[in-house]
Amino acid sequence: MNSHQKPNIVVIVLDAVRAKNLPFYGYQHDTTPFLSSIKDELAIYENAISSSYWTMPSVASLFTGMYTSAHGLLVDGCTIDEGLLSLPVMLNQNGYRCAGFVRNVYVSEYTGLNRGFDDFYTKYSVDKLKEIAAIFSNRRGNNSQVQAAGKSARSNTDKFKNKPPKATSRIIDMLIDAGSSRFVSDFSRWIDKHKAEPFFAFFQFLETHSPYRTPLGHTLKHFSFKESYRRLSINYDHLKFLMGECEMEADDFSTLQSIYDNAIRYTDGLIKNIVRLLKQHRVYDNTWLIILSDHGDNLGEHGLLFHYFCLYDELIKIPLLMKYPAGVKVTGRLPRIVQNVDILPTILSFLNIEDKRMSRQLQGNDILGAGISNREADIAISELIKAFGPERLEYKNRLKQYNRRLLSVRTPDRKLIYSSRGDHEGYNLADDPGELNNLYGKDDSFADLIQKAAVYYEHMNNFYLKNKEKIDGKVDTDRIDKSTVEKLKSLGYL
Repeated sequence: MNSHQKPNIVVIVLDAVRAKNLPFYGYQHDTTPFLSSIKDELAIYENAISSSYWTMPSVASLFTGMYTSAHGLLVDGCTIDEGLLSLPVMLNQNGYRCAGFVRNVYVSEYTGLNRGFDDFYTKYSVDKLKEIAAIFSNRRGNNSQVQAAGKSARSNTDKFKNKPPKATSRIIDMLIDAGSSRFVSDFSRWIDKHKAEPFFAFFQFLETHSPYRTPLGHTLKHFSFKESYRRLSINYDHLKFLMGECEMEADDFSTLQSIYDNAIRYTDGLIKNIVRLLKQHRVYDNTWLIILSDHGDNLGEHGLLFHYFCLYDELIKIPLLMKYPAGVKVTGRLPRIVQNVDILPTILSFLNIEDKRMSRQLQGNDILGAGISNREADIAISELIKAFGPERLEYKNRLKQYNRRLLSVRTPDRKLIYSSRGDHEGYNLADDPGELNNLYGKDDSFADLIQKAAVYYEHMNNFYLKNKEKIDGKVDTDRIDKSTVEKLKSLGYL
C-alpha cells in the first residue's frame, strides 16, 4: 500500500459512555442526533465489549491489543512497559503523523500512553484555573491590585484539596468551555498543517465522565436555569452512596441520567465538528473513523454508582461505530462479539503492517476477518483485578462485599461472571438484559462458560499473585506530582 493510499485514522473515545444510552443500542432518547444522521455510513457493532471497567487498563488494551493481565497497566504510579508496542508507535513507524487530543490524565505521560504521538494536546479544568490566574496576575504587571488578585487566584487552585473536586471542576466547565471544544480548534489548526500526509488523530472526550460536564450554553438549550442549578447539587460520590452517607431515590438517578445524556449529546456535536473539518479539508472519504468508549458507568443499576466493583454490561458493553475508508463496504448492524483489543489487529491487518514483536504481543482479532486471529471469536473476556483503587483501601472492610477479583466471559446472549470468592453469576442476556436473575448453579446451561472462565481466571489470578503486593498496596501519592493528584481527584479516583 503506497503512502498516498493509506487511510487517515481518527479514533474518538467517549469516556465512560455505555452502549445502552445510545439510540443504536435501543435507547429511547436520541442522544446522538449527528451520528444518527449518518448511520447509513456506519458499521454498528452490537456486541462490543471492553476488556476492563475503567480508563487506564482499557485504553492500554486499545493501544496494545492485550488484556489487562498481559499489558499489566493497572496501578497508579506505574507506566506501560516500554517493551510493548502500541497503536501510535506502530503507525508512527509506518509513516503516519500522530496527534493525541486527551483530557483524561490516565492517557498521558503519567502512564506512558502518550508514546508514539508526534503532537499531544491536553487541557484540564485545574490547568484552566491556573491559566486564568496567570493571565490575571501578569496583565499590567505594575498594578499592585492586579498582582494581588492574581496571587489570590493562584492560591485558590491549591484549595482543591479542601473543596469537592468534582463540583469545582464542573462549575469551571460550565462557566468556561475549557474542555474538548478546544481540542476541535486544535485539530482544525493541526489538520491544516498535516492533511497532505497520512495521519492518526486520537481524541478522548472527558465530558461524559462523571461529573458529566457540559458548558452552560449547551445545558440551557435542554434544561431551564432552575433545572441546571439543581443538577449542580446532585450527588456523584459513589462511596458516600455505597456507605449510606447519602440517600439517593429513583428521581435522583433519573436526574443523573438526564445530565449524562446531555453530556453525550454535547460530544455528539463535537464529533459533528470533527467530521465537518475532515470534509472541509477533503480527507473524509479516505478517513477511517472509529468511535467507541473505554468503559461505561453505573447510574443506580445493581445498587451501584460510578465505574467500580462490577463487570455488568453497564460497565463493559460499549458502543463501537466505524465509518470505514472508501473502498470498504461494511455498514449496518453487526451482531458478533468484538472487543477493544481487536482495534489494533484490525488496523495492522488492513494496512498490511507485519512485525514479529507485535504478532507475539497481540491477543485480539482482525474485526474484518481477513488477517490476525488470536482470541476465541465467539466470546469476550473482561477482567476486574484491582477492586479498590487509590485512596480506597480504607473502605475495604466497610465495603468488603466488593473486595474480590472478577472475570467475565460473555457471548452475544449469555454471560458468566467468575469470582475469586466463589459467588459466581450467570445470566441469560436474551431474556434478562439487565442481569437481574442469577442462574448460576440452577441448571447446566453455563457449563461451557464455566470451563472457559476457569482457564482465563487462572491466567488472570497468576498475574495477580505475581503482582499482589503492588496491586493490593496503597498508592504513594507523594511520588505523583501534585497537579496530577488534583486531576485524579477531579475524576473521582482519589
